[in-house]
Amino acid sequence: MVTKVFKDRQRLGSDSANAKILLGSLNHLRATDRIKLFAFCLMPDHLHVAFCLLPGEELSEVVRSFSKFTALQINRHRSKSGSVWQEGFHDRHCRDRDELVSLCEYIEHNPVRAGLADVASDWEFSSASLLGNGMLDREWWP
Repeated sequence: MVTKVFKDRQRLGSDSANAKILLGSLNHLRATDRIKLFAFCLMPDHLHVAFCLLPGEELSEVVRSFSKFTALQINRHRSKSGSVWQEGFHDRHCRDRDELVSLCEYIEHNPVRAGLADVASDWEFSSASLLGNGMLDREWWP
């Protein structure tokens, strides 16, 4: 699981065009066989993603390329330049299936805990939503 925060906690995740850029980039990582995606949630000021790296991939390189590409696209959309993401990221390795299930539930219920949605499936930019659920590779769950 990776958590990535927007620089200075900017609320860039509230913009639907930015959300499409971020979700499109996650789909690109899937389509190019870099990750298998288990859960995600784009919050106004940060992003949570649970995924499995595919053979030959390194976590720092996948996160770096995702961050670089999405920053460039978000800056183009906003007609700005500069940093979009806070330096670094927080990661957590899942040891077993039960921990993965718990982390995915945590990720998908983040908007409910934050008071942004009544139920997880109401949050459009999450794997709990009807739109987001179609992006998952859960047949790959251990």
